[in-house]
This record gives sequence, C-alpha cells and structure tokens, in this order.
Amino acid sequence: MLAHLILLPFLGLLSLASAAPAIAFSPHSHHSHHEVRAAALSSPESNDTLEPAVEQLVRRAVPKKRGLAYNDPTLTKLFSGGGSKVSWMWNWDSAKYSGVNSNLVYCPILQSNAASETSKWNANFAAAWAAGSRHAFSFNEPDQCGGGGACMQNVAGAVAAHKQWMQPLAAKYGNGIRIGAPSVTNGVLDATTGSVMGLPWLKQFIAQCTGCRLDFIVVHWYDSATNIAYFKQHMTDAYAAGGNRPVYVTEFAPTSGTDAQKQQFLQEVLAWMDSTSWIQWYSYFMTAKGNLVNDAGTGLSALGQIYNTY
Repeated sequence: MLAHLILLPFLGLLSLASAAPAIAFSPHSHHSHHEVRAAALSSPESNDTLEPAVEQLVRRAVPKKRGLAYNDPTLTKLFSGGGSKVSWMWNWDSAKYSGVNSNLVYCPILQSNAASETSKWNANFAAAWAAGSRHAFSFNEPDQCGGGGACMQNVAGAVAAHKQWMQPLAAKYGNGIRIGAPSVTNGVLDATTGSVMGLPWLKQFIAQCTGCRLDFIVVHWYDSATNIAYFKQHMTDAYAAGGNRPVYVTEFAPTSGTDAQKQQFLQEVLAWMDSTSWIQWYSYFMTAKGNLVNDAGTGLSALGQIYNTY
C-alpha cells in the first residue's frame, strides 16, 4: 500500500553559495518499506564517442524526453493519447509495479547501498532489461541525508558502492546500456555534517570514479516558481560539472508560487529543456494526486495537462 505524500524540509540542511537563490528542500514521498523521494569511461570527452548505433537504439526506445516520477502505478495510465509527450517512467525503485502504463519505458534505480536495495537489484534489473529498459539510475541523492536521500555523503564510499553494483552492468550488457551517475540535489553544503552537496559532490564523484561508465549525469532542482533563470543556470552549470555529459533532470518542481506562476514556470522550462540538446530526459515531481493528478485521482490536474501535452 502506498503511503501518503509527505513534504520534508531539510531543517537548515543547506548552506548555499551566494550566487544561488535560497533552496527550501527536495520533497519525496514514502514507499511502504523505505523512504523514497527522491558507454563511456569517466573522462569528460568520452561521452562524445558513443557509437551511433547505441544512440539510435536509445532514441528508438524513447523518442521523447518527458517522463513520470510515480509511486502509484495506476496514475501513469492517465498520461496517454496521441498528444501525450510522456514516454518513460521511474519510481525510486528497481521494479515498476503492476498496473503501470505499458506504453511507457521503465527505468530502474538502485536507490541506495542498503541491503534491502542491493539484494534485489541484479534480479530486478535483469527483469527490466528483458522488458526493454536500457538505462540504469545510480543512487538517489547520496549527497543528502533527509527527505529520501540515500545518505552516502562520503564520496569514496559512494564510488566504491557504484563500482560494486553499477559498473558490472557495463560488462554484462555492453554498449546497449546507459549508466548514470548518482543523482544530486541543488544544494551546496550540508550545514549539519559539513559535507559538500549538489554539483560539488558530483564533481568529486566523477573525479574519483576512475574507470566507471558514466554515460549521463542526474540532477534534481527545487526552488521558487519565479526563479526560472536560476533553473536554467543550474542546469547549464550541471552540464559543465558533469564534463559535458548529457543531463537527466529526474526531479524538479517549484516549492512556492501561485498556481498561475507554477503553470507559467512549467511551460517555460519544458520548452527550454525540449530545445536544449544536452538535456535528454526529465521528470517533474511528481505523478501524484493533488499534483500532476487531480485530487480524486480520476484525471490530470491543470498542471498535469500542461505536462502531458504542452
């Protein structure tokens, strides 16, 4: 049974660089057994050498960028119709659950290095691969320890876990698979632990993960609906921090603003991401009642209608 959506502030977690606007939190929902919210070696230029056949395979499997972040699989069926721009989905887990929209490509994630996650990872990924998945997401927000983060702030430890659980996929599935770096928040420093967060954490991870297949980077963003310029700048900074690897924005949402401002935010950033070649996948937070879905769960909200077809 799926738990209710809960928003969790970082409670003073983030200490931000002066150039970045204030970041409130990165909200997540809770799944029944754990909290969820959540081709190339590691040289930056190596992603440009992906074989054309691999790129063609990926683009045939997922012709559009837009995806769904969900807990309730039945809600994914609301995103359908000839005008829908949604093509893929993920759920902070390594199994997609029964009842999902079968027209969407599923992407599994290894949520953390906890035994409850790693013990099922290889079997679940093999099942996802057999069903057509060709992407693998690494740990969910290891740079933070609240609101669904994997809490793996020690970069060396995260690198070791990635090499143990993610890197073997490259050898097993070859050039047909794309493996991502762990997703990071848009924070900069954990004021409680003193650990770096966000893009600084990502840069350290990439530098230390020698010999790793990191085909793309994954970032999350939460801030005001009126801070569209910051959204675009952060994604541009992420592209540079990732060594010009493709960027996947698997969580993003305004944490403040009127309904009209949120709708304007979504329209502008969707158009911008669709026209930005190095942003290859994105998913709004989240496919849930009272968000992209109406309160009754019977149809899309006004925001959801924009996300589905704009």
